[in-house]
Amino acid sequence: MLNVPPMTSSGSEADARGMDIDEKKRKRMLSNRESARRSRMKKQKLLEDLVTETASLKVEIYHNANKYEVLMQKTASLESENKGLKVQQMELAQYLRKLEMMQARMELLQFNLMNQPGRSFSDQIGEINEAPKVECWQCHGSNQPAVTASTEC
Repeated sequence: MLNVPPMTSSGSEADARGMDIDEKKRKRMLSNRESARRSRMKKQKLLEDLVTETASLKVEIYHNANKYEVLMQKTASLESENKGLKVQQMELAQYLRKLEMMQARMELLQFNLMNQPGRSFSDQIGEINEAPKVECWQCHGSNQPAVTASTEC
């Protein structure tokens, strides 16, 4: 192998290299400062966007909470109305059963009246007026009591 002595440089070359290094350091520092400035600006913009989004979401939550409260009140009202309608439906079903029983008794009575020869109509009506027990109950939607024949079997 060949031994090559290191090159010696003059003082001006060393100064030039030193200036190049200083210039590179200065450029790197400026570049770093600019990058840091951009990073801070980006972070600030992100923070502002998050604050804006937070405010928007708070408004949306407020409006949704109001809508929820209105819907809950409507739900409670409808549930109450539904309960009342179910009670009314049961009362009407019971009323209908009683009417059907009355109708059946009237049909039976009419059949008996038509199939009892030799008895006068007034005699049969007299028995009708005496025989049934009377029960009082209210008709739906009326405060006036209705008198019907007893439903005993």
